[in-house]
Amino acid sequence: MNEQIRSILAQETTKTNKIRQLFLLGVPRAEIARMVTNGNYGFVVNALRRMRERAVSYTHLTLPTKA
Repeated sequence: MNEQIRSILAQETTKTNKIRQLFLLGVPRAEIARMVTNGNYGFVVNALRRMRERAVSYTHLTLPTKA
C-alpha cells in the first residue's frame, strides 16, 4: 500500500474526510470502501455525492465586484 494512503488512513479524522482525501488521490470508490468502511460501498457513494453537491453549490456564489 502506498505510504500516502497509509498516512491518510492513520489520521485522527472522520471517515468522510478520509474518503474525500483518497478520492482526490484517484483511489477507486470500491477500494476506498474496502479500506475505510469495511466494504460499505453505499457510505462512500453517499459521502462523495454530498461532496459533489457542496462543490456545485459553491460555484453559484459570486464574489463582489469593485464598482
